[in-house]
Amino acid sequence: MSKTLEERFWEKVERPDDPSDTCLLWTDALSDSGYGTFCFGKSRVRAHRWSYEYHVGAIPDGLVIDHLCRVRHCVNPDHLEVVTMKENTLRGIGFSAVNARKTRCIYGHPFDEENTYVYPGGAKRGCRICRKRLREKNR
Repeated sequence: MSKTLEERFWEKVERPDDPSDTCLLWTDALSDSGYGTFCFGKSRVRAHRWSYEYHVGAIPDGLVIDHLCRVRHCVNPDHLEVVTMKENTLRGIGFSAVNARKTRCIYGHPFDEENTYVYPGGAKRGCRICRKRLREKNR
């Protein structure tokens, strides 16, 4: 008798005795970026996406899955949340996320509503005090 898709999936997962609030780690193939890959038929999907869709439901168009635990090969549906790509990026540890979390410029001025300049396009911000000082210096 052949195994069900669910049986095939779970035999590739390391499950502790007490799985509450614990990562369920994918033990089969990983992508170059560290995400589990699950193959069935001629399809190949990210293991965490399969787990979310199987246990929670469809992933709406335009949204992605964020690992709340920050472990890319975790397939625990309780650790997965549907978010926008922007939210996923800002929750991470990449350059954009680290800079977005900064509350002060490199000279200690606050990034608050009054002192923050947002560049056209919205992808970059700057300190108004430092911009003003730089303009005065260059006159």
